[in-house]
Amino acid sequence: MDWMSTASGFIVGFGVVSIIALIFWRRGKKNRLFDERYEKVDVKARTVSWITFVGLSYLLAIAVLIIEGWTLASMLLASLYGVGLFTYFVAVLIYNRKL
Repeated sequence: MDWMSTASGFIVGFGVVSIIALIFWRRGKKNRLFDERYEKVDVKARTVSWITFVGLSYLLAIAVLIIEGWTLASMLLASLYGVGLFTYFVAVLIYNRKL
């Protein structure tokens, strides 16, 4: 009986994900999210964001180890993740104007 619930859960999950993917695909084609300009902006913005994120994470990890130990590490790394998302947003805004 367990395999029936597993199979039905898999089928329902696959169906829901398929419907969401179809809606995203149709909306993306309508809003031209899959053209070359969008891809260039996204790639450049991700590159800038990840370079900033990795550089700041190294500096932050070293500063936390030297100054405080591991007491503030989780809060600082969570704020670093927020900064990474913010830099991605800013990079998208900048490259949307340039391209």
